[in-house]
Amino acid sequence: MSERTLPNLRPREGWTVVLLVGLMALILGRAIDDPAWVNGREALTDILPLCAVLGAAAGFAGPKLGWGRWTTHIVGAVFAGLLVPILSGWAYRPDTPVHEAFQFAADGSVNAYLDLAWRGMVLTPQEVHYTLTLGCLLWGTMQFASYAVFGHRRPFSAVVIPGLVLLFNMALTALDQLAYLMLYTAASLLLLIQMHAFDERMTWVRRRIGDPGQLSSLYLRGGLVFIVAAMGVSLLLTWRAASAPLAGAWDGVSDQLVGIGKELARYFPSGGDWKGGGGVAFGDIARIQPRWFTDDGIAFTAVVPEEAEDQRFRAATYDTYEGGAWTQTRTLITRAPVDPGQSILGGLPEEPDPATTETVTVQVRPDDYRDTLVVAPGAVTAASRSSELLAFGTGGWFAGVDLPGGRSDYTVDAAVLRLGEDGITENKLRVAGSDYPAELSALYTAVPDGAIGPAAARLLETVRGIAGDDNPYDLAKAMEGYLRSNRYRYSTDVSGIDCDAGTVECFASTRTGYCLHYASTMAILLRAADPANPIPTRLVQGFLPGTMAGSVETVLNRNAHAWVEVWFPGYGWIPFDPTGGNVGRPAEIPAGPVVDPASPTPAASGDGAGIVPPLRTFDLGETEGGGAVVPTNRQLAEPFLFIVFAILLAAAVAALAVAAWMRGPRGEVSPEAAWRTLSRTASRFGYAPRPTQTVYEYVASLGKLVPAAEEDLQTVAVARVETVYARTTLPGPRLQAVREATRRLRVSMLRLILRRPRRGPR
Repeated sequence: MSERTLPNLRPREGWTVVLLVGLMALILGRAIDDPAWVNGREALTDILPLCAVLGAAAGFAGPKLGWGRWTTHIVGAVFAGLLVPILSGWAYRPDTPVHEAFQFAADGSVNAYLDLAWRGMVLTPQEVHYTLTLGCLLWGTMQFASYAVFGHRRPFSAVVIPGLVLLFNMALTALDQLAYLMLYTAASLLLLIQMHAFDERMTWVRRRIGDPGQLSSLYLRGGLVFIVAAMGVSLLLTWRAASAPLAGAWDGVSDQLVGIGKELARYFPSGGDWKGGGGVAFGDIARIQPRWFTDDGIAFTAVVPEEAEDQRFRAATYDTYEGGAWTQTRTLITRAPVDPGQSILGGLPEEPDPATTETVTVQVRPDDYRDTLVVAPGAVTAASRSSELLAFGTGGWFAGVDLPGGRSDYTVDAAVLRLGEDGITENKLRVAGSDYPAELSALYTAVPDGAIGPAAARLLETVRGIAGDDNPYDLAKAMEGYLRSNRYRYSTDVSGIDCDAGTVECFASTRTGYCLHYASTMAILLRAADPANPIPTRLVQGFLPGTMAGSVETVLNRNAHAWVEVWFPGYGWIPFDPTGGNVGRPAEIPAGPVVDPASPTPAASGDGAGIVPPLRTFDLGETEGGGAVVPTNRQLAEPFLFIVFAILLAAAVAALAVAAWMRGPRGEVSPEAAWRTLSRTASRFGYAPRPTQTVYEYVASLGKLVPAAEEDLQTVAVARVETVYARTTLPGPRLQAVREATRRLRVSMLRLILRRPRRGPR
């Protein structure tokens, strides 16, 4: 009886290549294993290296089982769709059964999609889709890279794609990525050398040239020497670098990317620990991140008069609280163009009153400040450049002033509050009343369900007890003072605090946070203090005062700040700064003489009386509540329209693609160009020419797959051999035949999609 021979399980490329691909997967997974990608919860990203390794294993197993490209990727995607959700669910809920982990990840991802696409939320409280997204990204990247090595024998593609992902992550995160980059570079170079040695060894075996083992040893020894030398020199240059030759190369690009980043931030994880030195940009979303990153870069400098010294610079206001962020409700925003020198707030509800404000002129020179929103020490009344007023509702409530021309020097007129007996005092604000315009109340009093939990409710009751009554000013002053006390701890890093509730409830219970936590808590609790007549309150972002040198004020990136504005009839928005830790700068409003509550005040009535009739109407369509615009989320019809548009666009693109294929080549077609078109088309479907194949061998293999194209394949192959190797000049009829063959091949080679024969083990 003959002995049974065991199959040779060793891959033809060698186990070294397998280990190198696995090492690249681990490096990529560890580099992206950044807790800031998932709101600071470190354990949630620990599955990423495993996802990367599993993706590499799927890309390796397919070719070894004889599967083609599409079969491998489809089967790999199916396994990813089963395993990554389970791993993501376990990251959030360890030790749960498999089906419960999968169900948790599926429910969280579906709810995240519904929140963003259908419910109109700018942000979603769900988190599991962050881990799921990153896990699928790593699985897919490494599956592609692994198949490129073991299926296509294209190690360069396997190096480039994961390398780009690694560099993109490195550009975003503040965590030290140099070690990962160096390890990945070394593994990639070794992989390229090993695969090149493998290809040469196969050529020598096929042509029976010498000893293939000696060739491999020569390649590996030389490659290792090169890698060690290159890595050593790179590290030396990195440590000794004393200049920045590419400094400023991205200055023109970064501003354009800011807007794109603001949109992508709604749908993707918020990113790693963002690097300092990248400047400040506010935009229409004020995210409340686990960390508040600052740096000492100069945001801007300003020439300010004495009256504007020690003033906060306001940039943007926000009306809607989303639990993890403040947003400017997009369905309510209108852009109104304003010419240079023209009144920006003239005739609108927030037009400054000369009796309570003083106009100053400030010259601003942006530096690291990356936004095009105007910064000013008060309400912007005019600008030296063409601008756009961003306003809410039909009344035109201020959201910001944009400079479409980009970042450059500008001069603004701003109205700063006049504090004192001849302007605003505490006693005047106490008797301002609470007769608010209907649109104002609709815009700035909403409190989302679940925003106030038990801890926040207790905090509100404590502050109400301190205030002694429900007077809006006393409540606001008591809230500001209580939050600024040493009962609360200022910290720019709350990533280590485990709290699944919203910002307000978490801050009320943990008593730790930074300016956005303080300001959000004050704003929402003031809105909820009197359910019968809520106090209009909004969040503001801008900068704290900088350092003065003569009349020039230098404001740093770390001066970026958030505070609260409360509306008082007859006086407009009054700022309050509840941030503690000696960071906030509350306004010192003098008490002033006692004012008779019965004395007339320019308070606005609920139907809009007392407001200067608007000169510019911000018509946003039909409204609710007697003409007042009620904040509403994006309508459900909008996603439906996007879906219809996407289907129509896909159909149009498909029709154009078919037309382009049918039209064929244009102009003169040389045999070399025809060959490039043929090989490129076949490569897209997984049939690239191998280094060991001759021209005739390659077209013969394609002819077996697509017999109808065999004659055209031979026409192109013979023409290429004659022109490239025999240096023959083909006559006109032969060139025309090559052209027609190329035209037909552009269509017939599409059959490779359906022709996926089982390949033998490699």
